[in-house]
Amino acid sequence: MAINVATVRGYVLEELLARLLQDNGYRLLVAEEQDPEALKDSGRVLLVRGRGTTHQVDVLGELDLPLPFSLPLRLFVEAKYRKERTGVETVRNAYGTIRDVNEHYGTRTPGAGRIPMRRYQYQYALFSASGFSKPAQEYALAQQISLIDLSNPDFSALLAVADEIARRIAELADEAGVVSLPLKQVRSALRHTLGTWPSNIDDADFPDLAGYLDGMHARRNERSVPTVAAVRRPDPEAVVSVAGRLMDSGTDAGTEESVPVRELPAEPLAGIVSELGETVLDNLVLGFPPAPFVLVLLVDNPAAFLTYVDNSGDTDIRVHLEYPRDHGTNRPTSRDWNIVPVDDLGFRLSFTLPAVLDDWMLNGNVPTWTLREAKATLLSSIAIVRGNRAVRLMYQPHRG
Repeated sequence: MAINVATVRGYVLEELLARLLQDNGYRLLVAEEQDPEALKDSGRVLLVRGRGTTHQVDVLGELDLPLPFSLPLRLFVEAKYRKERTGVETVRNAYGTIRDVNEHYGTRTPGAGRIPMRRYQYQYALFSASGFSKPAQEYALAQQISLIDLSNPDFSALLAVADEIARRIAELADEAGVVSLPLKQVRSALRHTLGTWPSNIDDADFPDLAGYLDGMHARRNERSVPTVAAVRRPDPEAVVSVAGRLMDSGTDAGTEESVPVRELPAEPLAGIVSELGETVLDNLVLGFPPAPFVLVLLVDNPAAFLTYVDNSGDTDIRVHLEYPRDHGTNRPTSRDWNIVPVDDLGFRLSFTLPAVLDDWMLNGNVPTWTLREAKATLLSSIAIVRGNRAVRLMYQPHRG
C-alpha cells in the first residue's frame, strides 16, 4: 500500500479519543469559525495561534463546565499508535506547543478599547498504544503534560477498532490510486460517524459526505440499541467490500492516470467508517486528579455508573483506593488500582498510574506512610465530568 497503515490508525485512534472527550463534558473544536481569533484553518489541518507561531492540533476540546478562579480549559489530544515507546522528543514538542499557545493574548474586549488578555488555559494529553520511555515520563510530570498509556490489555478492544478501520481506509486509498492520505476528508468522515462534528457547524469541504453520514447517524439514533460495556470491533461481514463498492460507484482507479487522485471515493469511505457508529465507550471515563496527569478510568458496570451519576443528587462519591499489595511491606504488587465506593453502588472503577510513579513505588523507594500520603494528596479527589455536571470521587481511608 502507498499509504502507511500505522499513520492512519493514529488518526483513527485520535478521533475515538475525541468521542471520549465529548462524552466527558468537552465541546470539540473543528473549524476556524468557532473561534477565529484563536483558531486558523490551514486547508488541511486546524491550527491554534500561539505567541510565536501557529500549531497544528489533531483533536482540541473545550470544557463546557466553568471552573472557579480559572480560565476556560482547552485540551490538546495527540495519539501515537506504533510499536516503539513514545520518547521524550514528542513530549518536548507538546510542551513547546502549550507554552506558546498559553502566551497568546486575545484583544476582543467590550467597548472601544482593545485590552490584551489571556482567554484560555491550554493543556496537553498524549496517548500511546505502546507506552512511554522513562525520560518522557519524567519530563512530562515535571512540565505537567499528561501521558496516558494504552498498552494495558483493557484497551486492546479500542486499539483493535482503530487498527481495523485504518487498514480498510489504506486499502481503499490503494484501490482508488490515492497516494497521499486526504486527512481532512478522513477526519470529517470519522467525526460525522462518531457524532463529534458540532451540529451548528457546516462541513463546507465535504457537504455530500457529511449529509450521507449525518443521515446514517440520525437513523441509527432512532433505533433502540442496548448499551454494552466494551468497545465493539467492526464485524468484517458487515463492512462493505472496498473493491465492490468502488465498482458500484463507477470509480476506476486506473483511468485518467495523468490526474492525481486527491480524495477517497465518498460512498466506500462512508461504508468503512459507518461501523464506528456502533462503537460505545461507556466503559471508559476521564478522571482529573489534583496532580499533573489525567487518568483513564475503566468502569466494570457502565449502566450502573451512568445511572447513578445522572440521577444522584450527591456530587461527591466517597471511595476507597485499593491495590494488590505485599502485606509485609504494604507496597503495590501490580500497576492496577481500584476505586471502590464506600457504599455499594453496583460499580467499581480501575486505573493505572503513570509507570514512572509505579516503578518508584514497586522498587521499594517509598515508605508505607508515603503511599497513604499519595492517596491523600495526588488522589484525594478525582473529578469526572458528564455533560454539564461534575462528580468527585473523594478518597476515604479504611478504618483501623
